[in-house]
This record gives sequence, C-alpha cells and structure tokens, in this order.
Amino acid sequence: MMRLLRRLGRADTFRNISQPCSLRQPCASLSVVHPAVPYDVVIVGGGLVGNAAAVALALEESLENKRILLLDQSEKEPSFEPEKGFNLRVINLTVGNQEFLDRIGVWDRIKTMRHHSYNKIYNWESSSNHTISFTAEPMGYIVENNVIETGLLEIAKNLHNVDIRRGEAVNEIKLPLDQSKEQVVVGLESGDVVETSLLIGADGANSYVRKVLDSPVLSWMYDQQGIVCTLRSPCLDKDDVAYQRFLSSGPIALLPLGGGLFSLVWSCRSNIATELMNLSEEEFVARANNALQKPAVVPAPVAAMETVSDYLGFSEHPPQTPLITAIEGARAKFPLGFSNSARYIGPRTVLLGDAAHRVHPLAGQGANIGFRGVQQLVKYISENPHRQLGDFRVLNSFESSLQRQVTPMLCFIDGMQKLYSTTLDPFVAARSYGLGVINQLPFLKNSILDRARS
Repeated sequence: MMRLLRRLGRADTFRNISQPCSLRQPCASLSVVHPAVPYDVVIVGGGLVGNAAAVALALEESLENKRILLLDQSEKEPSFEPEKGFNLRVINLTVGNQEFLDRIGVWDRIKTMRHHSYNKIYNWESSSNHTISFTAEPMGYIVENNVIETGLLEIAKNLHNVDIRRGEAVNEIKLPLDQSKEQVVVGLESGDVVETSLLIGADGANSYVRKVLDSPVLSWMYDQQGIVCTLRSPCLDKDDVAYQRFLSSGPIALLPLGGGLFSLVWSCRSNIATELMNLSEEEFVARANNALQKPAVVPAPVAAMETVSDYLGFSEHPPQTPLITAIEGARAKFPLGFSNSARYIGPRTVLLGDAAHRVHPLAGQGANIGFRGVQQLVKYISENPHRQLGDFRVLNSFESSLQRQVTPMLCFIDGMQKLYSTTLDPFVAARSYGLGVINQLPFLKNSILDRARS
C-alpha cells in the first residue's frame, strides 16, 4: 500500500483493417496527416479488465516512467449510487483476484462501498439428489461490476502516468510489419492519432482489436439466455451461502448479497427466458422458487445407485434453499456464448478479457479469467525489464502461459454446460456418480476448491 501511495501523482508499412492497403506501400498514413501522440501503452476498452490493466501496469515499477492511455468508448463514468439498489451485474470474485485488487490498492476503496463474502456453495441438479458442496472462509466475494470499476477508476485518475479519454472510439489500427522499428498507430474517431509500443485490446466479445489481428476464433452461441435480477428472502441465516442448481434448460444460481438479498443468475433456453421476462413479479418469484426447490425427478437407474450411495454414506443431499418473496428492481436478460481466439497476441498487441475468450456464466469465471490475464501480462513484463514493451518474445511467453491456464478451464466449463443440458439416463448416472466420487476423495475435492478460489 505504501508503494501505491508513493505512486499516486495527481487527483511506413502497416496492416490496416478499415482501409486496406498494399503490404508494400504505406497507407494514406494517419501519422502523416495527423502527427501521432506517442504513448508506451494504449488500452482499448475501459471495462473491468481494461481499467485493471491500466492500474496494474501503471503501478509496475519498471513502467513508472511510461505513458499509458486508456480509451473508453463510454462517455459516462462508472459510479456507485447505493440509493439506487444493487447493480444487476455482479462478479463472483475469487480469493486470488481479491488479493490482486488488494495489491493494486482497489480493495480498500471497494470496502468503502459494498461487497459481500460467502463461505459455502451448494451444487446439485434436477435429475438426481446427489449434491456437492464446497466450504472455505471465505469461498469468494460477490461484488457489483460498477463498484469494482469505480474503485479502479478512482485509482487510475490519480496515477501520474495514466491518461484517460472517455467517449473515444477507435476507427483505425495499423499494425507494424517490422516490430523492431515501427509502432502501432491508432486512429480515433475524434481525428486524433496515437502511436504505441504496446496495444492492449480489452474491448469485449466483439473486439475490434481482435478483428484487426485477424485471429481465427472458435465461437458459438448457446441456445440459452441469462436472466439477472436481485431477489429478496426473509431467510437471513443463509447470507453466507451460494446455491447453484442445474436444470435441463440451464443452471439457476443464487449469490448472496447480504441482508436477505440475493443476485439471481438464471441461464435457460431462449424461449423460456422470453417467457420468464414476460411474467408478473409474483409469477416470476413462484417460478424461481419452484426451480430451486422442486424435488428431483430421478430416473430409475440413478435412483438405485443413489440408494446404494445412501447406504454406504457417500451421499450429500440437496440443501434447503432460501424462500424468495420479492424482486428488488428490474430484470434483464442477455445472450450466452462461447469464444476463444486462436491467438492472444499480435504485432505489439495483446488481447485480454472477453476480447480473447468468453465463457458460460455457470462457473462465474468470466471476469476472473480476465483478471488473471492482466496479472500474467504484468508478470512477464516485470520479469523482462531489459526488453522493449511489445517485444514478441515476451508476448509469446505470456500467451503460452495464459493459454495453458485458460484453455482447460474453457473446455471444462463448456463441457459442464453440455453435460448438464441432457436428461438421458446414462449421462445423468455418470454425472451423479461423478459427484459422489468427488465427494469421497478429499484430495480431488480440495484441488477443485483451490482452483475455484484462485
């Protein structure tokens, strides 16, 4: 923290995606028409990951005298307004990423706003009574997106080596062919031009920076949409427990916010999502309670296996979920999809967050994986202070390390989504038996727990 306080300062041949040109001849050069303003790092995208990258890089000792520019297309700054209730977008923040936010000085600011820790999570389904739970103190933290973004922005504004331009979109990017001599040139809609040694694309699932890199992307949309809202329950004794039940149409999760409030994340088939959004508040609450509490419809082969497991003492049974009595505020829905870019890097360029990878929300890992990417990038830059920013060898090492971490997790989450989307007896039996086995193998269960908290 003392280090952070010391760092706070104040309250031509290119490849062109938008205007194709010959690889042998310079484009109608942006830097010729408009002299380019030099920066060492330019970050496109001012969401959670982009803001975190700006702060973490600015605080890296080897980058103390480097200039960093954060471009945020949104004109409105994130803010925390508690009188308006809870934000619909929340993060199930892992302990590892909470520690990261603490190291860069953001957690102290979050504590002055709002967050809630929980110590246990139950996972079970609608076609079996087998359940698995994980317990740790804390298991994780439920934090609203706008709270984290506000905290990050407050830090960034006071760092002497960070400039922030809001309401500024990118309309052209030129990547260097000779990385030893040339910079990335970025043209903005305002007409301004900047050049940089390292360009970071943190501009979301429809990333313009990724399109410029022309990286192949493995992607698909699920026939599911996510419904989010804040729910109220009189069961105040369940404020430290999270719940997730897998239904054949998709998982439903309750994340505790404290004071009898829960954030609902309900993933379901698109036609069901439309139906749920059109229900009255009373009807929606009844459907949510039914989805969480309705007894499992267990196929006969699975029921026989459960009887044996009960006899041997292997089983953990579904929890009593809190009774939901009301919706606090509005409901919203959003499409769900998967994507993974073949490359996370390009010439002097890095992709972070949803620009590089996108996952189903069932494991709550989207933003968490993005924060891990930021940490990996800072780590590899800090370990190579003698190399230029944007050096291919450094970026290649970063990419290899991050992909080794991220790819298995993406595959696991997508596999879970597909495994729990069927009610065929063999699959129900396999996943039910699997939960029972994991519950009886402490080393395996603890390994999963450690990974979930990292």
